[in-house]
Order: sequence, then structure tokens, then C-alpha cells
Amino acid sequence: MAIHDNKCATCHVGKTLGGQSFEPLGLKKDFAFSNITNADLGVFNITKNERDRFRQKVPTLRNISETAPYFHRGDIQTLDEAVKLMLKYQVGKTLPQKDIDDIIAFLNSLTGSYISIETPNN
Repeated sequence: MAIHDNKCATCHVGKTLGGQSFEPLGLKKDFAFSNITNADLGVFNITKNERDRFRQKVPTLRNISETAPYFHRGDIQTLDEAVKLMLKYQVGKTLPQKDIDDIIAFLNSLTGSYISIETPNN
């Protein structure tokens, strides 16, 4: 499956496929912006530890098709663009559009509703 073959599951793990760790953005290629903001610095803003510079929270992939815009700046509008950027900067590769489409189809399959649990009034 494309999500495993391309190392997505390295960070997007567990029942929600992510949301459990903070990872550095730009493992294979510098994910630099022309105008770096405090948000780009990630966890470093809290810890002031250099190893946390550019470390961002890995989002859950559950309902990802419903949560655009993407990335910590909210400047990526489509899953197609987000997948391509993650492959480029985190994995260091490009894929044929057919493989991108397969990954997006998988991401779309993660959309669903949550079960509502009512708490008794005591």
C-alpha cells in the first residue's frame, strides 16, 4: 500500500494515523519559507531547544479530507498538493500521479463520523 511503501506510516501511526508526535519538517529537503514566522519554528517556540526548531505536530489523518487548508501555516489548499509536498520534503521523492491519486483515495476513505456517547445525568 502506498502509505506504507512511502514511509507515511512512520509518523502517521495508531488508530488515528497521527496526532501523537512532533516531528521535524524537511527531513530530505529544506522546507524553508521566504518569510519564516514563529509558527514555522514549531515546538521550539515552547522549549527553546534547538533540536525542536521546525518540529511540528503530526496531524491525524482521520477526516483529513474535511480539514483543509493543510500544514501548520494553513497555506496548502488541496490533498494533492499536501501529498506531493510531504513526499518531496519528508521522503525525498516524487511519484506518478496515479500513485498520488491512490494515496488521496486512501485518505478520503478515512472520512467518517464519530460515535456520540451521552453521559448520564446524575
